[in-house]
Amino acid sequence: MNIFFSNTIKEITSTTESSHATELHTIQSFVALMIAAIIVGMVAHRVRLPYTVSLIVVGVAMSALSLVPNINLTQELLLVVFLPALLFEAAIHFPASELKKYAPTIITLAAPGVLLTAFATAVVLDVEFTAIGFKNSVSFLHFLLFGTIIAATDPISVISLLRNLGVEKRLSLLIEGESLFNDGTAIVLYMVVLNVIESGSFNISDSLAQFTWVALGGILIGTILGLSASLIIAFMNDHLISIAFTTVTAYGSYLVAENFQVSGVLSTVTAGLFIGNIGKKKGMKPNTRIAVVSFWEFIAFFMGSIVFLMMGLEVNLMFLIKHIDIITLAFLAVLASRAFSVFVPFPFLKRIMNQGVSIKDATIMWWGGLRGALSMVLVLSLPENLAVRNILVAMVFGVVILSVVVQGSTMNILLKWLKLYPKRTKEAAFLGFYITRLRAINAQLNAIKKHSPHEIEDIKDISIKLNTEKNRILSILEDQKKNTKFKDALAKRTKIFKNTLEQIAQDSYKKSIKEHILTEEELIKLTSLTKNNQHNMELK
Repeated sequence: MNIFFSNTIKEITSTTESSHATELHTIQSFVALMIAAIIVGMVAHRVRLPYTVSLIVVGVAMSALSLVPNINLTQELLLVVFLPALLFEAAIHFPASELKKYAPTIITLAAPGVLLTAFATAVVLDVEFTAIGFKNSVSFLHFLLFGTIIAATDPISVISLLRNLGVEKRLSLLIEGESLFNDGTAIVLYMVVLNVIESGSFNISDSLAQFTWVALGGILIGTILGLSASLIIAFMNDHLISIAFTTVTAYGSYLVAENFQVSGVLSTVTAGLFIGNIGKKKGMKPNTRIAVVSFWEFIAFFMGSIVFLMMGLEVNLMFLIKHIDIITLAFLAVLASRAFSVFVPFPFLKRIMNQGVSIKDATIMWWGGLRGALSMVLVLSLPENLAVRNILVAMVFGVVILSVVVQGSTMNILLKWLKLYPKRTKEAAFLGFYITRLRAINAQLNAIKKHSPHEIEDIKDISIKLNTEKNRILSILEDQKKNTKFKDALAKRTKIFKNTLEQIAQDSYKKSIKEHILTEEELIKLTSLTKNNQHNMELK
């Protein structure tokens, strides 16, 4: 009996020590990856290289040198740990007004656009492989499976670049809005196609029903949890509890949705949109809002850095070089299908919903459709007994690496070539600096007005100082109007503001038509009259 207990205790002790050692190695791996990410970030900033591209390259180099930590980018790690946080952080910053304004374009790109991309990729690959005699055992369904795996975009590096360069906000909103929703669509399509391959049968009505249930179910759960969380946050006055509550909502919305076998990705995105546009804007106090936003910005930076490094670490360089021919074909097919899904819908969107973009903007959206970690994880989760698994792994990994490195590093050049890179003059920077400060002062003065008379008396000195600074800035701006370059910068900003006002007017007109206040013919007359009045005022 004593020997039995002795052996049992030894086994338990051995198991505990082994588990503890594994956990310790995992923590050490994360710390090592973060240190590497910090060093890469410092060097990339110094030599002006895209941060995410640098992380991928360093990850590939570490993999080639066998400096791989004891951790792998698994499906569970990406979908349950990393992806909810990254999507939630992006969603809480996405303005609902802009989502509503560009909804037709975003929905088109994120839903039918993903299907178009997947199908077009399969068609192009089928033609390519047949033309050069590579087809062998690779069927059209396998090409379609590859298309669904690679369809989702991951434009983290592109969005960061567009913001840093000051490119038009609308363009970055469209790219970011698409990426928020197309992950969920791509995952559902991937599941449908994989099920068809494994079962050997396809029922369009069942597949459509499954797609609808998974997508709408995820959005419904995200709406319920996001709205509920926003209402609860309004009663809180503690930034730490608010941070904890948003964290629970981000991961809880994903887990609850997955438990009901619907899209956890769409659930998390929807919950984030509600918290960002209701909970954050209307329910949080200023100090709480700053704390919550700062927390999620760090989480996004931390997890984004780790993901891109781990993407590089997963790459077997010799394996990719061995399959460079099919990788090249796959990359060209993905570029062609992305062009098809971006350029084809826009004429219809412009004609039907006045949502079209320029050829230049569409070109940036085409080239900026980078692929990322989700594609790599999906292909690694394919069944081991799938006949063409190795070919699909090589194609996906190769396309992702080429996408991030080639497209990500040349986006700057393309923006300059298309003349979408705004020339930031000293005068424009000067104007932007003081206008931003004026906005902050006005926001502070408005906050002071909302307090009771007793509180205003206590902060009267602050109000006087703010008004003094405001008048000083207005005086500086007035003096600068004699400067020709400053006048040009002011004229450009005024033009942007006029375009914004024109868009507001158009939105109001559309609302009047929907409410049957105005007819289409009357709208044409009203628009014409408004333009004539503006023209006459400009002549005067």
